[in-house]
Amino acid sequence: MNVNVNELKSWIGNEEIIFDEVTKSLETRFRATLDIDPGNPENGEIASSGLHWALGPAVVKSSLLGKDSHPKKGDFLPPVPLPRRMWAGCRTHFFHSLKIGDQVKKISKVIDINLKNGKSGMLCFVTAKYQFFVKDKLMIEEEHDLVYRDVEKTKNNVIIKNDLPFENSDYEEKIFTHPTMLFRYSAITFNGHRIHYDYPYSTAEEGYKDLVFHGPLQATLMLRAAEKYKKAKAHFFSHRGVAPVYANDNLFINIENNENGNLNCFTSTKDAGMTMKGEAKF
Repeated sequence: MNVNVNELKSWIGNEEIIFDEVTKSLETRFRATLDIDPGNPENGEIASSGLHWALGPAVVKSSLLGKDSHPKKGDFLPPVPLPRRMWAGCRTHFFHSLKIGDQVKKISKVIDINLKNGKSGMLCFVTAKYQFFVKDKLMIEEEHDLVYRDVEKTKNNVIIKNDLPFENSDYEEKIFTHPTMLFRYSAITFNGHRIHYDYPYSTAEEGYKDLVFHGPLQATLMLRAAEKYKKAKAHFFSHRGVAPVYANDNLFINIENNENGNLNCFTSTKDAGMTMKGEAKF
């Protein structure tokens, strides 16, 4: 497929501003999705880590969605002519904690676009910067990577199992990737991408073997496990996806202490090996 990278690069600098609120209902639904007691949060309480990924989603009417039910390309994000779009990872600085009741201003900006040739063909990487402000105070800032590629029918391919970065963990969790968890996360993040809830589309159209587990949900679980182990809030968290995770599987989260007091993290499944790699700094 012919991709005009110079035309796509004209989107660098494109910006949008969205306003949202850290509501009590969002917090309780977020907790319930992660199998945490939703409780009765009050204004002023610190919001759950990872909740910012549910703030300020693209909200467009149904007729403006593409075939995959993402918003049609060419508005904020560039019109990359490759059909499959995935969350590749990001680097997040937590300067201050969001709290229940906060009125949030989210500024999004496209900062880089590059083409690469991967094992499965052409890849287009789009990097965007997201800043979250409360009363003009910068609370969270991150650079988020999206990858676009052509559809590859995975059932015709040999699955390569990724090596694990370390064997002896200081902490481990196992989570079953129940389809309802995916559905709930799609709902609270207003994510219409059909690979997360439409089995016929995910398998027949995009070539996956099942529903696809959300990248930010996987990252949220890894961040939460790191903070639970450390008994502290991270001030920086980076993660990079290396393989898809599917519904109806066991997802393992492993944590290892660094010599500098930070934590190495990874997620894995039995079939794929490592699926996401991360680091949490405290």
